[in-house]
Amino acid sequence: MAPRPAHSTFLGSRGGQVVAGAAIVLVMAAVLDLMGRPLTCDCGTIRLWDGDPHSPGSSQQFADWYSALHVIFGVGLFLVLHRLRPHWPTSRLFLTTLASSAIWEIMENSPWIIAMFGSAVGAPDYHGDSVLNALGDTVFVALGFLAARALPLKGTVALVLVLELAIALAIRDGFVLGTLRLLGVPVPPV
Repeated sequence: MAPRPAHSTFLGSRGGQVVAGAAIVLVMAAVLDLMGRPLTCDCGTIRLWDGDPHSPGSSQQFADWYSALHVIFGVGLFLVLHRLRPHWPTSRLFLTTLASSAIWEIMENSPWIIAMFGSAVGAPDYHGDSVLNALGDTVFVALGFLAARALPLKGTVALVLVLELAIALAIRDGFVLGTLRLLGVPVPPV
């Protein structure tokens, strides 16, 4: 029997892809809730942005400076997945990116990773994300994926460099400075 064409399968349809993407995000939120992560900031406010890495709303509101790191993560996922699976349709690459983001958000909020990030020399105090922030992080990963898909490679590299530099200058953090901290190199905080 011949295989069914991709367009006739559940994930081959636009509706199936939307359902799969929503399911990935909902499962992530449910797992984080079961792990005891707060739904929103324990500080009692819900905001779209919190720019102070030392405030109680850091990693608790929808977006913060670390959202830019999730954009970079989405860019990286697109570039790697597109390179590894050049014949996959964009929808499959996107769903794989969403699943990768969901897995990272669950791992990032495990006690071991929270302790690792929170104990790095000079790092802001970190107690994990709220479910709201994890949802925001996933949106920013998706935006990074879409930006990398739309931009030429030079534009994508420029975007990553600008975001990394902005985070480094604004809060003395980012992939480079954060990695140095995790390796024990003292990086003075903001």
